Amino acid sequence: EMFAQVQLTYSLMAASILIGASTIWLACGVMSQDFQRNHIVLLASKPLARWEIWIGKWLGISFLNANLLVITGICIYGLLAFHARDLSPEEQKRLHASTLTSRASVKEAAPDVEREVEQLYARRIQDPDIATMDPAYVRSMLREEVQWMNQLVKPMHRRIWNLNAGIQAKGAPNALIQMRVKFYASLIENTKDQPTLWVVGDPNSPSKWEKELNLSPMLTHEWSVPASLIDENGNLHVECHNYTESSLVFKVEDGLEILIKDGDFTVNYFKCLLVLFAWMTLLAALGLWAATFTSLPVATFLILTLILIASSDQLFKSIVSEGTISTLEDSGDASWGYLDWILVPIFTGLYYFTETLRSVSPVESLITGRSISTIAMIKHLGFLCGLLSGLLAGWGIFIFERKELAK
Repeated sequence: EMFAQVQLTYSLMAASILIGASTIWLACGVMSQDFQRNHIVLLASKPLARWEIWIGKWLGISFLNANLLVITGICIYGLLAFHARDLSPEEQKRLHASTLTSRASVKEAAPDVEREVEQLYARRIQDPDIATMDPAYVRSMLREEVQWMNQLVKPMHRRIWNLNAGIQAKGAPNALIQMRVKFYASLIENTKDQPTLWVVGDPNSPSKWEKELNLSPMLTHEWSVPASLIDENGNLHVECHNYTESSLVFKVEDGLEILIKDGDFTVNYFKCLLVLFAWMTLLAALGLWAATFTSLPVATFLILTLILIASSDQLFKSIVSEGTISTLEDSGDASWGYLDWILVPIFTGLYYFTETLRSVSPVESLITGRSISTIAMIKHLGFLCGLLSGLLAGWGIFIFERKELAK
């Protein structure tokens, strides 16, 4: 299982980086060299519109990328199947259950933090001392308290999840679903196994799944339970009893999820390649756009700068959450916020833009056995190939139409 995940990760990432770098270099080189050597003058003298020349180069590079991705994808898939033949039947079964599969993910609904904060605030301001404090500060403290309340499991306490998996998740009588769990110990230095008791299904039913597990914090754990534990309304009841001497933290976003088989690995693999192709199409449009008005070195440097900006999502996230571009470590106040009024909205827009770009992570979904939603994939393809690539193509053609060519 681990070998398959490593092979898929490194093979697909290496192929994507190499094809992406080649696409940028080819797109920039083709257009800039045509301008420098006046080949574009010869093309423009033909009965072709300038937009047809630009689109023709874009489609040609995209067609080349499609062929490279198909060949690479077939080779990676073939190597994976070849190595899987050496596994025992039991290992192959686990491999197809956890990695070479397509599973839908079901998580608990995110709690309404703001509603809980307002309810707590209405009760706390009855205290005269709190009533005189800054309301924004009190709400900030209550928001942090509510977030911990929704994630913390104290010693000798339990955490309950009620997940809506849907009636169709029950599947065949002997069908299985996978539970994926990740938690953190309240003490950072505490990395030893933590004794926990897990109860899945109706706790009053004799058919419930119950087992004591010693799990390590900060690691992802996965095991199978019968799909028949899902009730007639499509809900699954899960309990975790903390038998340790320290608190456990289950984050809302990745503390617990159930994975339900909903398709085939081959289809999921094809969707992954489609998303990668959309990225290559965008890089081709970006390279041609940059080379339309700059030289090859400048175009390459410009694209690398844009890629660096797009990969700075954590910086954008911190600025959005803090509401300022500069903070003091001691007090948390802004050390100088003279430009926050203009820079914070800009970084907020960049943050949501990069989040949209990362909304579909094909390689990560593939190696963890998660299905790539068809609707999400189509939206992502439309965003990359239709909106962004279309805007770059329109901008590049606009510049090309008005560019004076050498005689």
